[in-house]
Amino acid sequence: INAGVRIKFSADKGMTVNGTLKANGTASSPVRFTSKEPTPLPGDWTNIALNGMNNVLTYVNYDYATDGLTGDNADNTTIDHLTMNGTLSLTANGIFLSDSDSLILTNNYITTAANYGIYATNATGSNVEGNTISTNYNQAAIYMENCDNCTFKSNTITNRPNRGIYSRYSDNVLFQGNSLEVQENGIEAREGTNHNYISNVITEFEEHGIYFYSTSGNK
Repeated sequence: INAGVRIKFSADKGMTVNGTLKANGTASSPVRFTSKEPTPLPGDWTNIALNGMNNVLTYVNYDYATDGLTGDNADNTTIDHLTMNGTLSLTANGIFLSDSDSLILTNNYITTAANYGIYATNATGSNVEGNTISTNYNQAAIYMENCDNCTFKSNTITNRPNRGIYSRYSDNVLFQGNSLEVQENGIEAREGTNHNYISNVITEFEEHGIYFYSTSGNK
């Protein structure tokens, strides 16, 4: 999909990608996925599901869907400069990928209302950097499970979600330069080893800035 293309979906329609999706927007000419309705409302169309590897989405605006980007087995996917700016359904997460490793999730702006801004499982070797996420999620702004050798860097989280970054079953993880305004725990790390925490700023938490549970070798 070339820069500047606008794709409009009718009611109850969406896109399931069982191969590879490449949306090549630019800062001045983003790709837009949106509603076909003349007066669009949240939930006008369903969503985009990525069920294949090597997707590349850059400078994409994503509006008025029932859910955010979902998918399975989307290894080696890059999502950069995605904007979800509060127009999705109240049941929508942002990026929700299962069994997807080596993800590059960078410079995204996400304001959704369900449980997660970014969610991924079996996400070994992923880089989550420079994202801005602003909603009071009842789970976590960022949740990554089985995320060995992952990096969480320079993310900004505001509006006090329950957790800022939640990493589970993950070894050799770097948390660096994140700014987290949260309700309960800024960084929650469970069942992992060898975590590095460098220059994170965590504010407004009521429980823990950094919460360790069954972790070891941290510094």
